[in-house]
Parts: sequence; C-alpha cells; structure tokens
Amino acid sequence: MKFIHLADVHLADNLNFKSDLSSLIRKKNKESFYKILEENQDADFILIAGDLYERDYFTLNDYKDLFEKIGAFKKDVFYVAGNHDYIGRDNYLYLKNKPDNLHIFWDDDLSYFEIDNIRVYGLSYVDRIYNKDFPYDIDLEDSYFNILLVHGDVYNKNSSYLNLDIGKLKNLGFDYVALGHIHKRDKLYDNIYYAGAIEPMDYSDLYDFGYIKYDEGKVSYVDSSLMKFYDLNIDPSDFNNQDDLVDYINSKLEDKINFLRLRTDKNISLNSFRKNVNAYDIDLKINEQIDYKKLASLYPNSILSKFLEKFEGKDDEISSRALDLGLEALFRSQND
Repeated sequence: MKFIHLADVHLADNLNFKSDLSSLIRKKNKESFYKILEENQDADFILIAGDLYERDYFTLNDYKDLFEKIGAFKKDVFYVAGNHDYIGRDNYLYLKNKPDNLHIFWDDDLSYFEIDNIRVYGLSYVDRIYNKDFPYDIDLEDSYFNILLVHGDVYNKNSSYLNLDIGKLKNLGFDYVALGHIHKRDKLYDNIYYAGAIEPMDYSDLYDFGYIKYDEGKVSYVDSSLMKFYDLNIDPSDFNNQDDLVDYINSKLEDKINFLRLRTDKNISLNSFRKNVNAYDIDLKINEQIDYKKLASLYPNSILSKFLEKFEGKDDEISSRALDLGLEALFRSQND
C-alpha cells in the first residue's frame, strides 16, 4: 500500500505582501499542489488533512479548476475540512459538484469510508472553531487498515481548533494518524504525523515544506516545495568585498524561488544584490538598536512589558526567534 498525506495547502490565501508578490506566491502554491498530484500517480490514494483552500477567497472558477485536477488524478482522495475551509451553506453546494474520486467528510461527527481492506475515519469543521470533544470511544476492526484523518491541535490544551490528546490518540489503535493544522511537520509517534504545509507563505515559515509518503509501512518526508523564505543576519564588515558577501548569501540559498530578508546594522545598497543574489525578492531590515527592557520599564503595565516577562531567563534558539518575531509584530502593529 502506498499513500500520500498532505495538509494546509491554503489555496487562494490572502497574503500581507504587495499585490504582485502575493499573486506569485498564490500561483506557485497552486502549482505545487498540482505537481504533487502529477508526481504521485503511483499512489493508491491521497489524504488531505484540512485547510485545502481559503473559503473567503476561493472562487467558482477555483473550485472548477481544483475538481478538474483531482478528477484527472483518478485515484481516491480523502479530504476533511479544517478551520479555513470549513463546510457551511455557502460552499456546500460547490463541494457537491466534486469528482467521484474525491471523498469528503461532510460534518463534524466521526465517520469512515471503506475501500477494500482500508477504512479512513475523519470529521470536518462546520465552523471556524470546533467546539465539540473528539470522540475517543472508537471501536476499530483489526481486519482493516485503519486511518484517522483529522485537522486539530495536540500542542494547546485550550485550543479552539479541535483539541487533541496525543496520549489518547496513541491508544486508539489506528494504523496511521494523518494530522493537519500545524504548518511545521512533526512525528508525534511511530504512526502519528503532522504533514506540515506544502509551501511557506511568509517570513515566519523558515523550515522545510512538502508532504509525507507512506510506502509499504515505510514513512518518509518529501521536500517538494517550490518556494523558500530566509531570514539572515549579516555584517558587511565581516567580508572582504561585496562579491564575497554575495557568494556567502548565495551559499545559504537553495535552488528554489527564494524570498530573502536581510538584517543588518548598516544601511547597504540592494542594487547589486538584486542582480546577483538567487532571490526573487529581497527585504532589507536595518536593525534598530532599541533597549526594549529600558523601554518596557518606562511603561510597566504595557503589552511590551508583559510580553518581555514571558521570555525572562530563556536564551534558547526557539525562544530567541519567538522573541524577535513577537517584537517585530508588536512594533509593526503600532505603525499600521
């Protein structure tokens, strides 16, 4: 048995870039999804664990194009709706025009599709939040290869997006659990996986993207993304000349459509970079020497001071990255 597990495609997503850049990212995101279909004709079926598209921006032509591509794939495609593509009155009728090989879980009660000796269990969102408990009292039949397809959150116990208990999931007895909602891939147990998103969408997405392939019991991750975002700190004085700096930056970039954010303490000209660096777009950020702790002390009850308190005593890489992104978001929102 061979199948593909993917999630969080977010077709037609609304992005916070200039229109031409947003259009390119949306276009490449769609190409990436269709490329996965084209390159996996030998798979027995595909699992899509929610957030296939952005329902607020998905047009009738988008539905027609999507259904045409899935229909051409011919193999079975099992799909649960997540919080971004939840099934409501305004998209239910569109989805009813689906191709025969697209199997949709229509409501928020657990059900299954049975094909040969395989049962695929799943449930969909019918609103942006999932306000019911997951039904852990499932009686599985061992004579089937049982798969759970679900869009939910195992990391946040207070999540509104289908809070899942990883301990209980482990004990259910499924042969494979295909998760969506978290955009970063993760192996939670030998048979429980987040596939992650298929493409990055902004500068917070700095890891690898693609899908999971299950082939006769072997699980592997396929980096299929067409795009990649980078966030690099540079000091031009560390290099003998600009050519050396360009070579260094290019050595960090993959052969993809790259989006590069450069952070530096010095103002530099981007003209030569745009010509010689392997990046579609370059965003220059001049590091402002702001004493955030001093600023927070002047406003002890501010959002800034409360935010900094959360990171006191934390100096690991993830916390440092989260702090940088949070501070950037705080000051960007102040300027909007």
